[in-house]
Amino acid sequence: MSSINVISINPAQSAKSALHPEVFERIAREYRVDKEMTQINLSAKKTINFAFGINKKVSRSMSVNLLVARAVAGFGLVGFAFYQGLTFSTFSLSWAMLMLGFSLLCGLFTRVSSFISLGFFGYVATMATIATGTPDFASLVPALISMVFMISGPGKFSADQIMRRNLFKFAKNHARAKAIKLAENRLSYRAMRYL
Repeated sequence: MSSINVISINPAQSAKSALHPEVFERIAREYRVDKEMTQINLSAKKTINFAFGINKKVSRSMSVNLLVARAVAGFGLVGFAFYQGLTFSTFSLSWAMLMLGFSLLCGLFTRVSSFISLGFFGYVATMATIATGTPDFASLVPALISMVFMISGPGKFSADQIMRRNLFKFAKNHARAKAIKLAENRLSYRAMRYL
């Protein structure tokens, strides 16, 4: 047969050697896929947790508080954006507030959007303060909100948590499939060797 995973023995011909029970036991022991082999790489886990701002230390009560804070800040930003008026001619503070508000309401890419918004609103607030000599609260408040959620993250009750969980599941399945393939190759090699 062409497949290396299939052991074929002709019944009319005696085998060169028999597979003894201890050989079977050793092969089965080596074939077993250990839990450690299917774990996600620690650096990949840290990167995913850092990108989404969620890890095991984030408690349920803290996540509820973050959900309430996100809802209040998101509705406030969206409402203020519509109050200021949205024009399609140029990119304005209103559009930036609207995007940040929707990101906070859904908990979607919260840390990334907060980081970008912090840079944008921080720059606008700095330039407006230098030009007028008084702080521009219309850009300073969104900058502070962005800083808070960039540090804290969205919490477990968010779209980011769903994406994070699916990424972990995909990484575990990939690691397990790789471990099983390596174990099967090792088993085929050992069995053919002992024939």
